[in-house]
This record gives sequence, structure tokens and C-alpha cells, in this order.
Amino acid sequence: MPGDVPIAPLTSGAWMGDFPLYPLSLPQGGNIMKPRWILVLFSLMVMMGIGGCSPLGFFSSSPSRAFESFLDDYFNGAFALRPSSTEPLAWLSATADSLRAVSASRAMRELTAIDTSQLSMDERIDWLQMEAMLKREVRDRSLNIPLRIPGQYLTLGTIYGQVARRRPPTPEEWKNIRKAIDDARAAMETGRRQLHEPPPLWVRLTVNTAARYEEFLGEPLVTRIKTAAPDSLRPGLLKSTEETRRALVRFRTYLSDTLKPGKDDSWGVGEEYYDWLLKEVHFLPYNSAQLIEEGWRRHNETKKLLKDLAQRIDPEKSWKEVIEEMKSRHPEPGGITEAYRVQSDRARRLLVDLDLVAIPEPETLTFVPTPPALRETYAWAGYGGITIQDKVPTGRFFVTDIVPEMSPDQVEEKLRAQNRGWITVIALHEGYPGHHLQNLYAMKSSRKVRSRFGSTYYGEGWGLYAESWMARSGFYQTTDDSLAWLHMRLWRTARVIIDPSIHTGRMTYEQAVRFFVEEVGLERSAAEAEVNRYTTWPTQAPSYIIGWLEIEKLKEELRQALGEQFSEKQFVETLLGVGSLPLELLKRAVRYQYGYQLGKVVANE
Repeated sequence: MPGDVPIAPLTSGAWMGDFPLYPLSLPQGGNIMKPRWILVLFSLMVMMGIGGCSPLGFFSSSPSRAFESFLDDYFNGAFALRPSSTEPLAWLSATADSLRAVSASRAMRELTAIDTSQLSMDERIDWLQMEAMLKREVRDRSLNIPLRIPGQYLTLGTIYGQVARRRPPTPEEWKNIRKAIDDARAAMETGRRQLHEPPPLWVRLTVNTAARYEEFLGEPLVTRIKTAAPDSLRPGLLKSTEETRRALVRFRTYLSDTLKPGKDDSWGVGEEYYDWLLKEVHFLPYNSAQLIEEGWRRHNETKKLLKDLAQRIDPEKSWKEVIEEMKSRHPEPGGITEAYRVQSDRARRLLVDLDLVAIPEPETLTFVPTPPALRETYAWAGYGGITIQDKVPTGRFFVTDIVPEMSPDQVEEKLRAQNRGWITVIALHEGYPGHHLQNLYAMKSSRKVRSRFGSTYYGEGWGLYAESWMARSGFYQTTDDSLAWLHMRLWRTARVIIDPSIHTGRMTYEQAVRFFVEEVGLERSAAEAEVNRYTTWPTQAPSYIIGWLEIEKLKEELRQALGEQFSEKQFVETLLGVGSLPLELLKRAVRYQYGYQLGKVVANE
């Protein structure tokens, strides 16, 4: 989900707060400037503002106005500092990383000066989410991201979607593509200067990604330029593309042959930081040990359900044998993307036909190949967010399909992973009523914080809630559908065990991969892609099961309170409408919305 991004992304985009320093200025005219003591006081406040405390907050007539002013300043870049360098992609520099932490500290000082006791419930919730985001921005400085993450210096992901889609880029978009291709060379040079003993796993992943980008900048992009780019831009685009392709070869060779790697498990963040994230950022009542314990409990429960279903399907076989047979029922080569599209369309029709939830209009969902930078970590599919095309919100559904360089064995393994049962469940999880619907509702939000930042525990918790909801609504039509649903839940419960274990030293990378293969029944390549992703995104993997369980608890609480008045349609629309929040804040926001229906106003918690 957008908003709750990996701590260690394999590729990176522009940091949201990287804007010029917003100039503070004195108001012109007006009686407020006439008394000398007010002039002196205001001058002092301006000086304080330069240190991170805006005078606007002091002159606000209420904490609500002060908070609104703070948010305007923050999202307009008033607190952001950036390097004086004019080099392309200067935000990738180690200096920029330090300045981001300083900027967040300045913003935190002003945020904490606001009297939260006088804020409304929604404002208080937004304040808490903002505080958590800023605390993480400050704390993450200790991770030394510019030195340790080679993948962030591969910046071509921004152009992949523009070039790969059916509609050709406009002339203006081609100019932006040319700039991105040029900037990519500068980014790789920055990486060569800054990288210092990164984790070997991340080096290998980046080498593989660079090779895929080399391929993309070869025949696929060259053909697209020759057939779709304006004549006046074509020579420059072709020249820049070839120069960047060669730069990718050099960067890949540098990573493989020259750069000294760090320790094998140096991607782990450690127990103290992991527990801090759970408590301070995600607002969860768990530490890593408790999370692992909860994971085992849910894992064993789910395995029993899976065994029971497998026995009903074929009493003579184990659940693993039944799963292996399910994997043999898959699309033919070249048919994976279409299979996802068919199931997504069927899910949308069910939502409309049964009036399960309102779908904001207009909208559409497109199916595109998973970008090269994500293929190492997205074994099946993923949601790529919404862009506006021809004034229509357009979701991007990434599909990890077969690619030409795969061997026959790799093709067979990919087809078995992308079996029809799993495709049915993933299609609704990523599309309707999963992440695509979630994002459509998020676009409607007027809450500045919630529309810009998010929580993976809400995002992925909703995805699993959608799977369960659609099961109750009759979406799963075959035994493969139901089997895949439980098999995928077993996979998600394993995540709750594995993620905290690998980051706190309780489990090695290889042990985690074997756990997925032997305990869950994943294909080896899929298991590796899973664990690769967890190394880059601590605390995200448990969010599916934990988020789903908390949403189900909230629904049951409201069902008990409302009795026959309870409507699941109202519940899901309320949940989607309050925005992307950490679970504890989400529960407060939903309870507050329901407070009037229950005949009471929910007090600030």
C-alpha cells in the first residue's frame, strides 16, 4: 500500500517532504504592527520560526487553526531542507538524508506545541498519525540508508509504467522520460560514491534488477521510441537510452566485482527497533515475541482448517498433496494476465449485483507487467496505485508473468505458483474490493494526513477482510478457490512468525525460505521472493493477519452494539471512508462515526 513505504526500498522515488524552505515573511500593514511590544514579540517569533516554530501557530485563535496551519506549512514544504547542490536527484545524497531528519525534528517541535486537548476527535487522530510519521523520519536516520541500499540508485521505475502502457506517451511525457533516463546515470554515479558495505542480499537483488533494466532499455524501449516518439525527440531519446544502458552495465559490474559487501544478515533491524516500530508507529499491543506467539496460534488454527478441507476433497491424500494437485491447474503460458482480468471483472460484478458496497465512479483498473525492480519481491501480483488518465482514476494491477529469459523449469514453477485458485483470491485482494477500491475511497478523503500517509496494517488488513467477506458473499465457486483461500491464509500466518524472527535473529534467511517451502508449500522461487521483501520492509509482513483480526473484532463490537441495525455495507463504507490509519486510530475513528447512531458521542480517547 502507498503511504507506508519500505524502510529499505529496493528502488526509490522522490521523498515526499523534499521541497524548498518555505520563506517566512511579516504581514504588511494592519494595526497589529503598531504597538512596539507586539512588534518586538513578533520579531522574536519570526526568529523562533527560523528554528522550526512558525509564528502562524502562535497567532492562531484556536488549537484547531494552529494544527491546520501546521499541516498547510508541512505539506507546502515549510519545514523541508535540501542540499544546496543542483545535481540531478540530489535527494539521494547522504546530506539530504541528514537534512530530512533535521526537517522532521523541526516539524515535531511545532507539532508538539499544539494543545491537543482542544482538538476535535478527527484532528486528534490526525495529530497522532502525524507524530508517528515524524518520529519515524527522525529515527530512521540511524539506518544509514544512502550507504546501505544499492537499489535506491536504480531510478528507472518511474518511466516503466509510462512506456509499458497501451496509450503512447504524449510529447511532454516523452520529454520527462528523456530526463528520467538522463538522471538515472547521475543516480548510479551517486551510488558508486556513497555505498559502503551493503548487505550482500541487497547487492544481489540490485544486480538482478539492473540486468532487467538493461534488457528493458534494449529492444523494448528502443522499439517503443522508434514507433511512438515524436520525430524531433527520437534521436535524443535513442542516444540517452544507449548511454544509460551502458551505465547500467558499469554499475552492475561495480556492484558484483568491486564493492565490498557487508555481513550476510546486516539487513536485520534488531529487536529494539522492531519493537519500537510496532508500538510507536503502528500503535500495536505486541512486541516481537508476542507477535511470533500470535502467529503460531493462528498458523496452527489455519492449518487445521486446511487439513479438514483437504480431507473432504480427497480423504486418501494429505493436504500438501491436495495443494500440489491444485497447482497443476493453471493458465497456459501467456494466459496469466488475462486470468487475473477475468476474475477481477467477476468480483466487480458481484459487488454491484449484490449491492455490497458503493464503487466511486468514474474509475478503471488496468493490468500491466510487474516492473523489473519489483519482480524479485512480488512473486504473484501487486497493486501499483492510481494515476489519472483522461480525467479517470486508473488503477494499475501488476502481474508477474512469464518472461523470455526463463528456463523451462522456471516457467513451470511460475505457472504452478500462478494457479487458478490463487489467481482468484489475489485478483480480489489487489483489485475489487481490495486495494483498488480502498484507494478509490482514499482519493475522496478531505483529511490531509490520511490522504498522504497510510498504514499497512489497515491496508493489508482490509485486503484479508475482503477475502473473507467475498467468501461469505459466494465469490469462491470451486474447491480450488476455497483451498487457495485457506492456503493463502496459512502463508500469511507464516509471515507473522517469519518477519519478526528474521529481523531479531531468531531465524536465518535460509530457515525462513525453508519454512515457507516445507511448512506452507510454496515454490522455492516464491519463498525467496517473499523473504527478500521482508528484509527490506520490517513489520509489514504481519500486517495482513493482524490487521484482518483487528477489523473483524471491530465489526463484531459494532454488531453487538447495534443488533439488527448493523449493516455490513455501512460498516465497510465507514471503514473505507475514515481513511488509512494505524489500527488503534482506525478503531477510534470508526467508533466516533458510529457514536451518533448509537445515541452517544464518543469522547476523545
